[in-house]
Amino acid sequence: MIDIIEIAKKYFTVTEKEVDPEFKVLKSSKMTAEANQYIVEGLGNMTFQNAKAMFGLMKMEMVCITPLNRDLPLISCDIVDVLGNYTFIFELYDVMLDKDDKLNAALNAIKADYENLPDTPLEEHWYDSIRLDSSVSKKAKKKVLKVPCDELATKYFETIFAMAKEMPEVSDVEAKREASDAYVNGLLTQGGAATKVFFDTFGEEKTTEYFKKVIFGTAK
Repeated sequence: MIDIIEIAKKYFTVTEKEVDPEFKVLKSSKMTAEANQYIVEGLGNMTFQNAKAMFGLMKMEMVCITPLNRDLPLISCDIVDVLGNYTFIFELYDVMLDKDDKLNAALNAIKADYENLPDTPLEEHWYDSIRLDSSVSKKAKKKVLKVPCDELATKYFETIFAMAKEMPEVSDVEAKREASDAYVNGLLTQGGAATKVFFDTFGEEKTTEYFKKVIFGTAK
């Protein structure tokens, strides 16, 4: 994955947050997942997760940004590599207090340059109605996707952080946290791409705590 921390540091102060040892590395016979959590001051929570499964044949990288201090969408970027079969998913979810399409429009202008890359079909989910249309989902061989998807991700993150920097901070941080937490609760109760895997592997209680404290940073 590209160096998102360095991009963020152009616009914000980024400080690493110590992850509770209980959640730093989650291990089971099926998978291992390691998390690194950061506070982007004036923006919100940013967490990276690197996971391996299938005896290391499946490698998964994820970053999730929960903007608790700026009225932006919740952002997640996932890369899955299975024996050179590469999936790139960049998603934005509308947890905004005031509807503003400027960021979505700016990202769609970037997305248009990558429409030639093969899409991956997505199943229907409860969150489709809040998934912004600037979201991207691509799947092909790694040699086809990695370079252009790294380029796309760089442009997306540069645009997101630059526009976030110019925005005022939200006046009601608790309302923003609650809006983001409602999305997390939806994942936990109605499911998501990784929720069932984590439930089956680590249990519902531990997964809930892990999602809220570490991945999304919405815990009070």
